[in-house]
Amino acid sequence: MHNSPFQSQCQTPHSGRPGIAVYCNEMTARRKDANSDESPALVEQTIQALDRKYDLSRKIAQEPEARDVITQFIGRLERAFGDLSAVRGRRILDIGCGSSASRHPRTGKVTPMFEPWFCRILVELGADAVGVDMGDLEGEPFEHYRVDLGKTGALDFLPDASFDGIHDSRIFGSPEFTTQHPAPEDYQRISREIKRQEQRLLRPGGTIVHSDIPYSRDDKLIA
Repeated sequence: MHNSPFQSQCQTPHSGRPGIAVYCNEMTARRKDANSDESPALVEQTIQALDRKYDLSRKIAQEPEARDVITQFIGRLERAFGDLSAVRGRRILDIGCGSSASRHPRTGKVTPMFEPWFCRILVELGADAVGVDMGDLEGEPFEHYRVDLGKTGALDFLPDASFDGIHDSRIFGSPEFTTQHPAPEDYQRISREIKRQEQRLLRPGGTIVHSDIPYSRDDKLIA
C-alpha cells in the first residue's frame, strides 16, 4: 500500500504544535480505510488552518472541550455529505453559530468552545458559509448576521430555499441566550420558529446537517 501525501504531512510534528500533530494523526487514522484519500487530507488541512488562523492548539490546551467540538462538527459534515470534498461550493447556514465573545454555560467565562468553529471549518472546506448569532462576528471570514433568534421572524430576511445545508447546535446552551429567554415556554416557541425557518430556507434536496430541534423521519430533512 502506498503512502499518500497527507500521511507524511501528519507524521511530521508542526513546529511548536505537537498537540495539533497528535490530533491530526488521530483524526486521519480514523479515516484511513475510506474509499477516498480526499477526506483525510481535507481533515488534516482544515485542522492545520484552524491552528494557524485561530490558535487552536493553545485553545485546546486551555479548554480540551474545544477539541471535542471540532471533532463533532467534522463528523457531522461527513455524515451529511459523505466525503468532505462534497461540501465545496455548497451554501450552508449555521443558526446560532457562536462568537469569540460567547461564554461557557458552567463557568460564565469567555470560552473557545463556543467560537464559530463550524463556519470556520466550512470556509476551509470551500463552502459558502453563513452564520447567524446574537454575538459579535466582526472580522470572521464568512457571511454573518447579528440576530436575536428568540424573536419570531428573526430570519425572515433570508430568502426561501436558499441553502443546501442547515446546521443548528447548542443554541439553548448559551448563557447569553437563556438569560434573555429563560422561560420553558420560550424554549417551545423558539424551537418551533427555528424548525419553521429551517424548513423554509432549505432547498429541495438539501439536508439538515444537525439540529437540536426534534425532527421525525417523516420530515425527510435529517441526513
